[in-house]
Amino acid sequence: MNWEAVAAIGEIVGAGAVLGTLYYLAAQIRTQNQQLEKSNDHARAQTSVHINDQALSVFDVLMRDKDFVRIYYKGINNQRLDELEAIQFSSFITRFFGLCESNVTASKAQLNFEGDYEVEFLYGNPYLHKLINTKEGGRWFEEDAPAIFSKEFLDNVSRFRPDR
Repeated sequence: MNWEAVAAIGEIVGAGAVLGTLYYLAAQIRTQNQQLEKSNDHARAQTSVHINDQALSVFDVLMRDKDFVRIYYKGINNQRLDELEAIQFSSFITRFFGLCESNVTASKAQLNFEGDYEVEFLYGNPYLHKLINTKEGGRWFEEDAPAIFSKEFLDNVSRFRPDR
């Protein structure tokens, strides 16, 4: 056998090794992608559960506390709130805004399930605007909210507010 034949056999063996390596790498990448997708699904599910828990927590006070329901009713209907009632009503608004901002953040990070929430809907959420279009809610939005929420979030919410 001459050297050329040996070299040809070596090239064939080398090409086979390269193909085997490429096949192995492709299988590894496929497996890694499947694991990553599973991890993403898990993160989406955790985010969904967390946001649902947050929503339940926000509205739990309305379901369980009759005294707060009276405060809420007064606040929504622009009736006079004493100082403590104003604090409680503002705290409720803060919690609801926190829920909305969490949803916006999760949506932007693509952690919500597809089609769960449109970011524009969250900024223009009718209930959110119902709260801040009250006397106390408007005061809270102008004075307190900037110290709590991001400027970007508040600016986007403001786009949906009627001119004041």
